[in-house]
Order: sequence, then C-alpha cells, then structure tokens
Amino acid sequence: MTDNDYKQIKLLVLSELKNRYAEATVTLWFEEMRVVSLEANIVTLSFPTTKKAFIEMQYYHVLKDLYGKILGFEVDIKFITDEEESNLRLGINKMREEDEEDINLSAYKMRFNPDYTFENFVVGKSNELAHAAAEAVATHPARLNNPLYFYGPSGLGKTHLMFAIVNEIRKKFPNYNILYVTGEEFTNELVSSLAEKKPMIFREKYRNLDVLLVDDIQFIGGKMMIQEEFFHTFDALFKMNKQIILASDCAPKDIQGLEDRLRSRFVMGLVADIQPPDMELRIAIFQRKTKDYGFDLDMDVLYYLAQNITTNIRQIEGACKKLMAHALLHGEKITYPLAKTILSEFFAVEKSKASKIDKIFEYIARRYGVTEEELKSKKRNADITAARHCAVYIIRKSTNLSQKDVGRMFNKDHTTIIYSVSTVEKKMQEDPAFEREINAFLAELEKN
Repeated sequence: MTDNDYKQIKLLVLSELKNRYAEATVTLWFEEMRVVSLEANIVTLSFPTTKKAFIEMQYYHVLKDLYGKILGFEVDIKFITDEEESNLRLGINKMREEDEEDINLSAYKMRFNPDYTFENFVVGKSNELAHAAAEAVATHPARLNNPLYFYGPSGLGKTHLMFAIVNEIRKKFPNYNILYVTGEEFTNELVSSLAEKKPMIFREKYRNLDVLLVDDIQFIGGKMMIQEEFFHTFDALFKMNKQIILASDCAPKDIQGLEDRLRSRFVMGLVADIQPPDMELRIAIFQRKTKDYGFDLDMDVLYYLAQNITTNIRQIEGACKKLMAHALLHGEKITYPLAKTILSEFFAVEKSKASKIDKIFEYIARRYGVTEEELKSKKRNADITAARHCAVYIIRKSTNLSQKDVGRMFNKDHTTIIYSVSTVEKKMQEDPAFEREINAFLAELEKN
C-alpha cells in the first residue's frame, strides 16, 4: 500500500473517532497519528513522543476496533513514537512537512469543513427547500431567511448545509466574523465564563459576529439561564442585521422546555425541514459519495445499497468507506456479490443495533411502566428519571453508540449521559438484586 492509501485509511478512522468523541479530544490526541505500515495484520501507528504512552494505555482497544472495522479484518496495533518512525523512513523531513499541512487542514475542517459544499450536496424532494434557503442565505447574508432554521432526524445533511453556507460566505465575504458552535458548546462556554467571572468576554465574542451558526439548538431546551443568554445574543445580532442559522432534530414547536419568546424568534425567518431520502435520492447520494472517495459502483451495487440503507446518510458514508477500504487493500472492482459479502456484517450490525435498542425500550417499559416517548421527554419526575438513567446505562453498555449519539436519542448533552451511567453503577453497587437483574438482561441482549 502507498503512503496515500495509509493517509486515506487514517482519515476514515479519524471520521469514526469524531463520531465517538468530542472534536477537541480527537484534535488533541489523534490528529498527529500516522499509519506507518500494515504488515501481517499488524497496523503500526506513530504518535508524538509526549502522547504515545497515554494513547497506548487509554485508546488501544478503540483503535484496534476501528482499524479492524475499516480494514474489514481483525488487526493488532503496534505503537511507536515519531522519533522511532524517523529511523524507519527516508526523506522524513519532506513527509513531515506534508503531514503538517494535512494536520492543519484537518483542524480547519473541524469547524469549517471545506469538503461540505453546495456542489456536493445531493438535492432531492426531501431536502430541496432547505438547500434553496441555504444558498439564498450564503448569497445574501441577513437579507433573506433570517433566522434560517433547519430541522430533521440526525444524519440527513443539516450540518453539511451549515458548513456549505460558511464556505460560500467565506469566499464571498472573507472579512466576515463567523462562528459555528453546537448548543452544548454554547452552554458549556457560558457556564465556564460565569464560573470564571468573565461573562463580558463571552458576550463580546458572541455579539460581535456577522454570522452565528448553532447546531443541535434543542440542547438549550429546559435550561433557563442558557436560554436567557441566548435570547439576548439572538436579539443583539438580529437588531444589527447579522445572520443567524440554527439546526435541530425537531421543529421549534417541538423543543421541550423552550421559552415562548425564543420559539417565536426561531420561526421569524424560514423554517425548513429535511426528511429521509427516497430511493432515487439515496442512489444519487451513493454515486456522489463513491465518486468523492475515488471509485465507481455499477447500478446493481448502488441499488443494493439503497435498498438496505433507507434513512441515515451517515450510514451511507459508513458503507462507502468500508467498500473503499476493501478496494484500496485488494485493488479489485466492487461487484454486486462482493459488495454483499463485504457489507453483510455491516448491515447485520446496524439491524442488530436497532433491534437491540427496541428490546431495551420494551424492557424499560415493562420494568418501570413508562413509554419511549416519556423517556425521551423533558419530564423529570422520579419514576421517569430512574427509568431514563437505566435505559441510558443499558444502551451505553450493550451498543457502540457514543455519549453524543445516546445524548441525541434522549435530547440530552453528554454530561447528562455520563451522570446517568454513574447513577446506575452506584445503584448496582448498593443493590445486589438490581445488579443481577441488569446484568442478566445485558447477557440476554448479547445472546440475541
């Protein structure tokens, strides 16, 4: 395999890591990771000397799992320092300079991903309004559709459109001050500024923007102090004729615990929903993704993929990455029978995950007498809260869903997910009968 192949595999692994961990964590520990070699099912990775020991201790199993998942076979991981790597390579200075460029580009991608453009956003009936509105905002910021509010299930392209807007505005208006954050990041930053007694610095930052984009805005629901600050931030920017772009997994009217004054402001401009893609659009997305990854698929393969992935564009990306990794490793054309073989486990895992989550909600409903809708609501009475903690714990222990993914499922931030898991662990230590029951159910889930 070539160095370029190794770089492609690294980028696939980084993409998976960003689905599991906060962006700051990925940047700190993994952006400088290099794939040195792949020999006899051993992937050799190099890291800076100051980070290698910690990463090997803390993330060995994570990296082993992800590289195995991307490559399609079980691997072991060998860790070396970048100094050790330098003894294995010739022309290392030149290659390090190239890597620095890659690292800087990846850091740039963290907030303004240049790969997310209007040109590579595939448009269909399910997203054409959102796409048209986004293009209008990018062309004339704060003159049309202000605020612009996207909503729809996770993984359908809301963030892609937000970054496409950013990238277009940066080209047309290079001096604009633009900020993209999530609702959780806005919350954490505000709390930190108050704890450090620096609220004016926070306000100075947020109220002197030309464009503010807030993803997952539903996370401020039920947080009165956060909503108070966001209300004033919103009003300050709007009165100065600055562009505001919001995204959520639900419409403004469905964000639980959202103040009416904010709800009314969210619908002042344009509210555009994004629905799951139909068969025709899914095939077009597969064609686009595989072209972006540098290989082509015949129509029978595209149809097979579109039949098996019906809702989530992130699943489409995952399937394409798996096919690409196989093509890179073996240098063979992806045919229909080969695609079925390569992706059989991928589809089985996805179906198993969905089935497992359904069983978890059924179990919680029987044990606590609460519905899935109640578990995902903002209700905080004791029975529902206890049931929610238990559901979160079991999902985290029985699936590979990240804290962020589970948070989206329950409309909570990752700190709440951490608290739920620790609460159940504490109860299991204190109540042996409860511990036996939970462990028995976890074992039952693993059998199915």
